[in-house]
Amino acid sequence: MEVNDYIRRTLRIIDQLAPKISPKYLPIVRDAAGAGAWDLAITTLVGAVWEEGVVITTAEKDALRELMEYLQEPLTRLEQIRTSD
Repeated sequence: MEVNDYIRRTLRIIDQLAPKISPKYLPIVRDAAGAGAWDLAITTLVGAVWEEGVVITTAEKDALRELMEYLQEPLTRLEQIRTSD
């Protein structure tokens, strides 16, 4: 994945999952993305979904997995996130 694709995918998954996470984390995720701190935005998003027990689709989880792998971040929390399908 090239960096521009990574940024597009990051923005897309943030938009998809934003309605599912609480206002506690949403400003952090959006501010990080707005500042170009894509790694912080994605890791915070995964942490929020995990901590809040948000159920996401398999496609959303796969998208997060690709982004986390791109960042070479551990997948421990991501693997614990439940999917709805």
